[in-house]
Amino acid sequence: MRVECESCRELVVASFGIDGDMVRATCPACRHVTIAIVAGNEQASDAPLCPKCGAVRRNDSSCVSCGLSVSRWAAYSDARDAAVPQQVREAWTKATESWTAAAPHDELLQAAATHNSYAWAAGRYRTRRDSISTRQLERLQRAAEATLLASAHARPDTATSPYRATRGVLAFMIVALLIGVVYAVVIRDHARPPTATAIPAQPLSPGHPVSPSTIK
Repeated sequence: MRVECESCRELVVASFGIDGDMVRATCPACRHVTIAIVAGNEQASDAPLCPKCGAVRRNDSSCVSCGLSVSRWAAYSDARDAAVPQQVREAWTKATESWTAAAPHDELLQAAATHNSYAWAAGRYRTRRDSISTRQLERLQRAAEATLLASAHARPDTATSPYRATRGVLAFMIVALLIGVVYAVVIRDHARPPTATAIPAQPLSPGHPVSPSTIK
């Protein structure tokens, strides 16, 4: 199954593992572990969730899934939210205020797609653990996959011509060399002194006086 990694945001074929009521998806590229709560085992409790992976706190000093210290949960949440555009955060607030209405969730999905904030929006939905959040998580996943596939098709194929830049430099050097040779030939022709024109000798006629220049 192909999923979007929350860390490197690449569409990858992740390896999955089940840990109690959680499903762990490990990215093969960056080794980041994404945690998802199994829908059939959702709990309606108000137990706090890890802001990094979404796992339920089990009265430990750190998250049993990703290892994030509980004392750093608040700082991690603040830093994560600060990196998200204000428009996306406002859309999430509207969605929580009108949780059962469809329009606020559509607005949040559009904002997440515009600002590439799928991972953040998915993390917010995981904190709710109900049928609405599950449905919106599925929509986010499909939208993220469609975005990644579209960007992959639009990416130029540079592997077909890996030496394109080298060939361009060589072609430029050859043209410059030819221009230099032509320029050198033209300058040499212009700098060559003119050749003296030989005056053909005139035959002497009988009785014609001989001048000193003729003798020379």
